[in-house]
Amino acid sequence: MALNSRLELRTQQRLALTPELRTRLSVLRMTPAELDEALAAEAARNPFLKRNATSTVGPATGLGPLDWIAAREAPFQDDLRRQIERKALNPQVRAMALYLITELDADGFLEVDLDELAAELDLSADPLVRALEVLQSCEPVGIGARSVSESLALQLAAKGMARTDAQATVALLSDFARLNWPAIQSALGIGLAEARARAALLRTLSPRPLANGETARAAPLVADLHVSRDDSGRIAVVPAHTARHSVGLDETLVHKAEAEGFAPELLARARAMLAAIDQRGLTLARIGEWLLEKQAGFFERGLDALAPATRLDLAADLGLHPSTISRALAGKAIDVDGRLWPLSTFFSAALPGKDGLLSARAVQRRVAEMIAAEPESRPLSDERVAGLLRAQGVDIARRTVAKYRQGLHIPSSAMRRRLAADRRRE
Repeated sequence: MALNSRLELRTQQRLALTPELRTRLSVLRMTPAELDEALAAEAARNPFLKRNATSTVGPATGLGPLDWIAAREAPFQDDLRRQIERKALNPQVRAMALYLITELDADGFLEVDLDELAAELDLSADPLVRALEVLQSCEPVGIGARSVSESLALQLAAKGMARTDAQATVALLSDFARLNWPAIQSALGIGLAEARARAALLRTLSPRPLANGETARAAPLVADLHVSRDDSGRIAVVPAHTARHSVGLDETLVHKAEAEGFAPELLARARAMLAAIDQRGLTLARIGEWLLEKQAGFFERGLDALAPATRLDLAADLGLHPSTISRALAGKAIDVDGRLWPLSTFFSAALPGKDGLLSARAVQRRVAEMIAAEPESRPLSDERVAGLLRAQGVDIARRTVAKYRQGLHIPSSAMRRRLAADRRRE
């Protein structure tokens, strides 16, 4: 068979990732903090971009040096501030707790000594101690710890262990690392099974209050959307202030460049960046409107009223590609009455219930509430929790309850029983 060469022309369509499209996709995925950093970097090398940096100043407290708190803000501080402002505190303790937020390092540790701070501010140390307790009661667990050991002890206490037991357990970290069971049993006065259980619990902890380290700092949770309510109770979802970036074109320079024809590439980059930011804001606004319609029960009654929904549902309703939706949801949050909720919260599988489909996240909430209300001496097994849920009309298996419990970082019923016995022996 002879082989002949042939020249053939063919027309073919394909999608090319232009620089403008790449910018748009990249900006859509960014969290507010990441976008702010990207804008700062682009404005530093692109003269056509004009950016106004803003500073955050806290409210007056009437407490001398604590009257105004103007510190370099880390993104996680906004959420901590909201948590503290929702607590019923006297003004002095609230002001001091807000001040301590500004003293946290990037990992969430408190680096300042309370006695030294009290001397510096010419204040009594007692309110500062109370303020630290308030700060350490906030999420994430371990925030405000002054050392890794204190952070670990706070995390153990949050999992149900008595504070004194948590501190004693953390003090034996080197023995746990060497699996020195006799020393652990002797120091803590527990059996081998309990010692092994505590070792397993220690392995679930994070050495830093901001659990994911570099990830937590690179993609902090900051609100892109905010829920507002008017006097009549009507709800609206609007862009959050933290997502409004003051950036624009230097029009004087643009006119000069267009007249003289210099740096067209930089001007195109600047315009592409602004167009990407506008598109990001439009996409998030559409998602907010969709959530307001599909998850109205959540905004009125809370997590128990969350409706089952998927990202595919959102993509279909908005006429967007699922990958676009994934980028738009990644690392984004909505501020609902002062509490930040990741946008991923609103998407979960459906479980069958007597009155229709239920959100898996709402069922997780029920699991947590049941365990929180259980008798201390008779903790509920996963099978028992599944039975109670089935009695409420939720079709759920024991293994699903176990998966939800583990996702909530709740120990097993056997572990909870041992922890309760330890507390009774104190």
